Amino acid sequence: MKICKLEFFHTKIPLKKTYTMSHAVGSINVTDPIVVKVQTDEGLFGYGETDVIPGFSDETPETIMQVLIKNLGPKVIGTDPLNLSTLHCNMDRAVRGNYAAKAAIDMACYDIFGKACGVPIYKLLGGALREKIPMMRAVGDDTPQNNANEILAYREQGYNTVMIKVGSSNVEYDAERVRTVREALGKDFRIIVDVNQGWDVDTAVKFCKLIKQCEIDLFEQPVPGWDVDSLARIRRKVDIPVSADEGVQTIHDAKHLIQKDAIDVFSIKVAKHGGIYRTKQIMELADVFGIRCLMNSMLEEGITEAASLQLGAVATNLMDVGHAYFSPLRLDDDITTYSAQLKDGFVSISEKPGLGIDIRPDILKKYVFHSNTIA
Repeated sequence: MKICKLEFFHTKIPLKKTYTMSHAVGSINVTDPIVVKVQTDEGLFGYGETDVIPGFSDETPETIMQVLIKNLGPKVIGTDPLNLSTLHCNMDRAVRGNYAAKAAIDMACYDIFGKACGVPIYKLLGGALREKIPMMRAVGDDTPQNNANEILAYREQGYNTVMIKVGSSNVEYDAERVRTVREALGKDFRIIVDVNQGWDVDTAVKFCKLIKQCEIDLFEQPVPGWDVDSLARIRRKVDIPVSADEGVQTIHDAKHLIQKDAIDVFSIKVAKHGGIYRTKQIMELADVFGIRCLMNSMLEEGITEAASLQLGAVATNLMDVGHAYFSPLRLDDDITTYSAQLKDGFVSISEKPGLGIDIRPDILKKYVFHSNTIA
């Protein structure tokens, strides 16, 4: 089997509500999923997707489209999509880095792999350890009471975990938001706080002291991703488990964080790491060293979420909280059937071959504003 054609679609999909993160990232109203369709000479096809957020990644939707069209697409034409090792070697020879761009092709080829074998991808990764996974929801910067009211509504829908974005206001105000949410929800609800690189060591430590009684499950990426030494200092000074998100993209990043004893958890995003193939390597390395994984999201559509779910199904080191499998619910619409798997705060694992989802062509077409084809 050989790859004979690739189609690339740059979409723009509005969010239902503006999402405000730290000052390092800002506010987001629209997301830009890049969708890839890979076709083979035997008639099989697969879909992949990649997603980046301005301020989070070195890549942009525009650079991803150019790398796919100019570098990666021509290099993988003629490659066997079932030989993932060769596929990644070819992509790495074509261009260094650019993991988000590579992720879309990786997912599409895994989709083909599962369809060729007639099984969901998780069976090719070792088999599922669970039939469904609890989900989190996330809230951006808002008033303390508005945040609390929004999360109380999520609890009524069956969710048991929330990620609160901080770092866009002053630290005292952010602490007040978290305390108000905890008081409104009681002790049984799980809370993750994500700074998205917005602070320094002293601010992060001060914040943790201000919310000491709130019983927070995870404190995510308080300092810039490159500043591993500061992350390690924070971890030694606070009682809340610390995670890396922007700071862990490659397996080499993961190794460095482990060597520095800087983290308790890796925040996993399949597009960020370069696809299923590379992400599984990072998760397995984490497991060896007792590092847990949080399955996180990047304002994705259903393709990337379905790919992430295949890894969540087989992972032996998931955090015991809700995971970020809700992303399409934040968007104007889901270009796939993935959202049908979301119910009562849980995501069910599909038994359909490949990624376990179907594309909704009319919905995809609605949001495409630029496309290209290589054959």
